[in-house]
Amino acid sequence: MTPCSYNRTALIPARSGSKGLKNKNVLPICGKPMIVYTIEAALESELFKHVYVSTDSTEYAKLAEQYGAKAILRDESISGDSAPTYAVIEDFLSKLSMNPDYFALLQPTSPLRTAQSIVAAATLFESNIDSFDFLVSVKESEFGPDLVKPIENDLSMKHFSADFAHYARQKDRSYSPNGAIYFAKPKEYMTQRHFFGHRSIAYIMPKRESVDIDDEVDFTLAEALLQKE
Repeated sequence: MTPCSYNRTALIPARSGSKGLKNKNVLPICGKPMIVYTIEAALESELFKHVYVSTDSTEYAKLAEQYGAKAILRDESISGDSAPTYAVIEDFLSKLSMNPDYFALLQPTSPLRTAQSIVAAATLFESNIDSFDFLVSVKESEFGPDLVKPIENDLSMKHFSADFAHYARQKDRSYSPNGAIYFAKPKEYMTQRHFFGHRSIAYIMPKRESVDIDDEVDFTLAEALLQKE
């Protein structure tokens, strides 16, 4: 199968409401609702047969369709804070007329993720598709595992036992998922119910594109970076 012959589809999950920033998925950022950046990046990549937005809001659905995506309305039972990603993806896949070779999960809280990165991730995944069933985008972590430890209720730092005077970050690079890009083969995802493990390949993204908006500080940073474009 040649790279250009893959049948790909994209899912953008966007429930209404949020605890951190109210309605953050459609919060205006530099003149556009946040979700629009992800819709535009997915469409600009020209990779996907269809770009879907799964939402519990008719308002969000209309907005998605206005910018060229297809809307899938999901049930309230899989729209709350506690609803697992698996349930949203299961609902999405069950409503497709045919299964794609693989799908992308693109979260709207990563507005700085570019079409170019989506294409690069797809190229990496498709070049290794016989060896891997999943792809997860990651960023280089600011701190390695030696510097990230729990603190007890008494504020004791007993878990920090390394000699940090000799810690060299450059020699001990660590990575963490940045929430921007996930790929999966449908059958394998439905069996495993997550994107991680030995059958998952990492796509390393730059720090700038890895901003994941969860609170007001993240939003302010993303807005400042977008204003520089």
